[in-house]
Amino acid sequence: MGKRWAKRWSASGKGHRRNNLHALRIIPSTSNKAIQWALPPSKSHLIRALLLAAQANEPVQLCNVQHAGEDARSMRRCLQQLGVTIEDISAGGEVLHQVNPVNFEHHPDAVVWRVHGVGVAGFNRPASVLNANNSGTTLRLLAPHAGMIGGPVMLDGDGSLRRRSSKALWSSLEQAGVTISIGMGEERLPALLEGPMSKANLEQGIVLDVSRSSQPVSAWILASPSLPCATTLTLEGDAVSSRHSALSMSMLEAFGGEVHHVDDEMILTPSSLTFAGSYQVPGDASMAAFALLACTVSARSVRVEGWPEHSEAIGHELLETSSVEFGVQWHDSVLNTIDATESVDIDLRNANDLLPPLAAVLALNAGGRLSGAAHAAYKESNRLTRTVDLLKQFGLNATVATDGLSVEGNQVPTTPLLPVDTFGDHRLFMTAVLLATKCGGEIIGQDLHTVADEAFLDRLRQAGFGIEAVTLPPLGD
Repeated sequence: MGKRWAKRWSASGKGHRRNNLHALRIIPSTSNKAIQWALPPSKSHLIRALLLAAQANEPVQLCNVQHAGEDARSMRRCLQQLGVTIEDISAGGEVLHQVNPVNFEHHPDAVVWRVHGVGVAGFNRPASVLNANNSGTTLRLLAPHAGMIGGPVMLDGDGSLRRRSSKALWSSLEQAGVTISIGMGEERLPALLEGPMSKANLEQGIVLDVSRSSQPVSAWILASPSLPCATTLTLEGDAVSSRHSALSMSMLEAFGGEVHHVDDEMILTPSSLTFAGSYQVPGDASMAAFALLACTVSARSVRVEGWPEHSEAIGHELLETSSVEFGVQWHDSVLNTIDATESVDIDLRNANDLLPPLAAVLALNAGGRLSGAAHAAYKESNRLTRTVDLLKQFGLNATVATDGLSVEGNQVPTTPLLPVDTFGDHRLFMTAVLLATKCGGEIIGQDLHTVADEAFLDRLRQAGFGIEAVTLPPLGD
């Protein structure tokens, strides 16, 4: 059946009518008023907090969740399918809406999500597919839990997520005794996991490749409270995004769990999570890269609201500490453009999500290199090649280097002749929208920003930029 289906719905478009393009038409503004840039809640923190709170024995209130992106809501919905109850709480403490396994909607005015955990090993087998949509973090962090539930559990996602590999994670789960069946051909999903894990296998230890992503190690760390027994995780390869796995360890400890990390080994121990009360979700520091780009393209002051402590910035604090190298003065959360006269070399080893907007910032300033970001190739798109493709649509030149990008400096974006392809990637989409506020353009994607920053377009409209939803004929018609 798989081959017949692939033939019928071929990627070339043969045999069916191509859909119209949904895009945004961006109209520049001559205003010079300051732009207010409120950071959304950090999805890295919020997704982890949801999963830990769901394993706790007492209710946990997650604060600062207003405008949480679709990725965090994907985790929330999946947890509901596993039997967790969540209440939406207003700023005044009123229960706005109770989410349950029948109704997964959220209330847009909620500033607190109250999670009623089911305790460790308390998840129920879901009645339907756990759909992570576009959230690779949700998919991977839930996978060990799916493997601990007796009976088959199916994990799936949208078209973008289906093309992303989780090979290292699947291998580690198979070592633990979980049977896994994966989608056909290029599609890496859906994945059917059938547990439970084997204590005998866990006691022998698990070997995990961490050279492409830190998410598999985070998945095991955050699953450790519910494991049937202790296990040793041996890490192989040159680790990337280590700040995210460190975040998983620190959050686990804050919720009452424990993990011992020595050299290339982690000892994961089952434990009862004793956290109760409130957890304050910090602002998403990575989203401030778009504030830097907005400041650069508009030459306006930008006030960043919700900037977290550097200890909570997961490597993205370099936006503040290195801002002058990007041609931006950052003082008391206010950004202003300054002259950047020298090309720079910025290491994004622990901050590869910043690649697309910072490449655009360098192009409009003195240029330079963004290095240490080879693992950006395994995101929603291959962000190395696709960032180059995106910039080219605006007449900007950059090239893929060994582990990042080289960007020419002192360039000026030009109005794209065709609708701008953003390759289904929310960070490329947001970068394209901001470049178009300088020169105009039609950007394909329309709502991709909601993955991480629901208020992105409203923020730009309030700053005076014109943004119109348009429907365009398919490219080539």
